[in-house]
Amino acid sequence: MSNESEIAALIALLDDSDQEVFDHVAARLIALGPMVIDKLEDAYTSIPNPVMQERIEELIHHIQFTRVEHDLKIWAEHENNDLLKGVLIITRHQYPELDEEKLLKTISRIQKDIWIGINNYLSPLEQMNVVNQTLFSHYQFLGLNNDDDELRYMYINNAVDALKGNHFAIGILYLCLCQQLDLPVYGVCLSAHFILARAKDYITDFDNKEENREEVLFYVNPYNKGLAFSEKEINIYLNKIGAQPSDKYFAPASNRQVLFEYVQYLISLLKKPSEQYKADDLRRLEDILAGE
Repeated sequence: MSNESEIAALIALLDDSDQEVFDHVAARLIALGPMVIDKLEDAYTSIPNPVMQERIEELIHHIQFTRVEHDLKIWAEHENNDLLKGVLIITRHQYPELDEEKLLKTISRIQKDIWIGINNYLSPLEQMNVVNQTLFSHYQFLGLNNDDDELRYMYINNAVDALKGNHFAIGILYLCLCQQLDLPVYGVCLSAHFILARAKDYITDFDNKEENREEVLFYVNPYNKGLAFSEKEINIYLNKIGAQPSDKYFAPASNRQVLFEYVQYLISLLKKPSEQYKADDLRRLEDILAGE
């Protein structure tokens, strides 16, 4: 039997009342992987059967999420020097049909516009000003208004399309652009707020936070149009929210740590009962990033 014939036969059995039959059918469709999704979607729209439609929805989600998990494991172990790739994997959890090629072309265009204005004769602060000028004056990226949907604009595709995002989306876009430009800029996981650090040189070992903290020239707040600031402002912020100063709030973080914090923040925004299955998925991705 060809794959297409087998898939059609399996889909026809999805409304079987025998749980054992359904479990066998579902397991086989899941094993066939992403190649069955188009057929499942066709069946969903052509068969007005609520039981089948619910089962098809669950199967499609399971297959798509399995792929996201698989890709994130590979990224965490072997490809975590490419933050943008990791961000796109997480984005596919919410947007399985994400047009990555279109998004990458847009980001590449922004990166080239920044690259034109940057050279090695500029000081670190002047280089950051070129990034700021391109992002916030030329492209006019903005932070969110109070009535904006923060969850929607946590995702880099929506932030790039709308030219606005929350502190994480704007910060991660800024950081990805700096990495593509080979600038020694790193994420800093400040409590409930994502900022960046411009370092003296490239950092490869992120475990020694005390030593890496000394490598920071200045900090950058992408959510405030790339404003540069010092440790003094971080201490003021930590005091304001009642948090104890710790090296982790000042030291550059690895891409894996950044993505871990990003997923944690996403989970915090999923408050509706109907969103809890997504939060459960994200906790599994969180475990991958934590190395569990």
